Amino acid sequence: MTRASDVATCRDCDEVAMPGGGRAGRRRRPPPATASLLQPSTMLPSPPWTVDAGARPRRVFRVLALVVLLVPRAVLGDPPPAEPPVDETLKEVVASLDASSVARVPLDRFALAGLEALERFDRCLDHSVEGAVLGLTCNERALTAPWPPARAGDVAALLSNAARLVDPTRQLRPERVERVCRALAIAVDDPFTAYLSPAMMATAATMKTGMSAALPGIELWPREPSKVRDVRLGSDAAQKGIAPGDRLLTVGDVDVGALTYFELLQRLSGLNGTDIRLRVEPARGGPAREVTVTRLLVPEDDLRRGMVGSVLYVGVPAFKSGAASSVRHAIGAGVFSGVILDLRHNNGGLLSEGIALVELFLRDGAIGGVRSGPGRPTDDFVAHRDDFDSSLPLVVLIDGQSASASEFTAMVLKERGRALVLGAPTAGKGSVQRQIPLPDGGLLKVTAGFYVGPAGRRLDEGGVRPHRFLAPSPRRTALEGGVIGDDAWVLAALDSLQQVERTAVMRPAMGPTP
Repeated sequence: MTRASDVATCRDCDEVAMPGGGRAGRRRRPPPATASLLQPSTMLPSPPWTVDAGARPRRVFRVLALVVLLVPRAVLGDPPPAEPPVDETLKEVVASLDASSVARVPLDRFALAGLEALERFDRCLDHSVEGAVLGLTCNERALTAPWPPARAGDVAALLSNAARLVDPTRQLRPERVERVCRALAIAVDDPFTAYLSPAMMATAATMKTGMSAALPGIELWPREPSKVRDVRLGSDAAQKGIAPGDRLLTVGDVDVGALTYFELLQRLSGLNGTDIRLRVEPARGGPAREVTVTRLLVPEDDLRRGMVGSVLYVGVPAFKSGAASSVRHAIGAGVFSGVILDLRHNNGGLLSEGIALVELFLRDGAIGGVRSGPGRPTDDFVAHRDDFDSSLPLVVLIDGQSASASEFTAMVLKERGRALVLGAPTAGKGSVQRQIPLPDGGLLKVTAGFYVGPAGRRLDEGGVRPHRFLAPSPRRTALEGGVIGDDAWVLAALDSLQQVERTAVMRPAMGPTP
């Protein structure tokens, strides 16, 4: 099983209720008495269904067998085009979710989620559970399987054969597998665990710059994706009056109520300069309105630096490779009375860069880690001494768009008492995703762990709260191309540095701060 993992830097909540007692799933009509027993651990190219018992079952069976044998010969000719490896895709998705997800999801929940996705697609399909037996029916076809599934492979086999049961030619169609994989990811109940179909990946590749390359300036809540979390100052969405708390009802002609976080992001994203029509329900009340906004690709500079008095300002828009080295070079290039580290709008990136950035200001001691759940390996990070020692007073700026690795950096510097943190609470996206390429060309993103700070607190439990809250800036921020010295938050940080030079909250290894 091929896995490609990396740390990466947002629901149609098809909640599967788990009933008590010896039953699971929805109560449905029982399968015909002659249904055959399917061993779910075996992936069968042609599942052994049987026709409902009639007056002469043996003749019916012989006729069906004859049809199965003769039809391929009647149409024999050039071999059909190769189908995508959907069987392998389904196996990989189930196995990866079961093995890698930080959330422990029962296998029967995965199975029920996949079956219900198939039932919404193929109305003939029905399932029922009687004790230790699962029954599946579609019109006159039926099969049974042991219940609950014991292994991830049993879930994949069950769903594969259920998908074949509803197909007249007993094929495993890619569109059915995509629906099942989507439902399996949703069953984890984590907004950052997602199945991206081959079509979604192809669209991302067409745009060349990634799935969130050009957006109308709207940030969403991962767990409530239709709700606007923030609007980028100066974006077309801000100019059209879209505000935090507003709710998206439609994107184009698509109702967003059934879309996951990643699916809605893809609908919003597109080529730079293109328009998208939105229907928006204002948070302040009043009727919904239609707004056409323009997507804009915001370039991510490696670094922005400047001087505010004798203080060094360093803006880090993303944790790309070399970001920490660039900050180190900027600090070492002059003599300064303090540093303002701007992590606003920083959605994260490489965790290794965040750790390297922390080590510029902490020479030793714990700096947190990654937890993968009970009974699984953990990673603990410790600062290492080197010849670089920056004991300069430090202020960190954060906002609601600071996420993942940038949040981790701010949390460590705050909990270790090394920095004064100003701004607004961060996004609370304190999890680590593994990205697993799938045989069909799709991608599975699995939340495999979560960040913890030096004090052991999980980052995703409320994000990082600043020492002092700052009101939204009325002008373009320094990271948005505004003048550094005119940025209200930068000026607030400068004022803090001037008032408090080397207090306990800003000195290395002075203990945690509230």
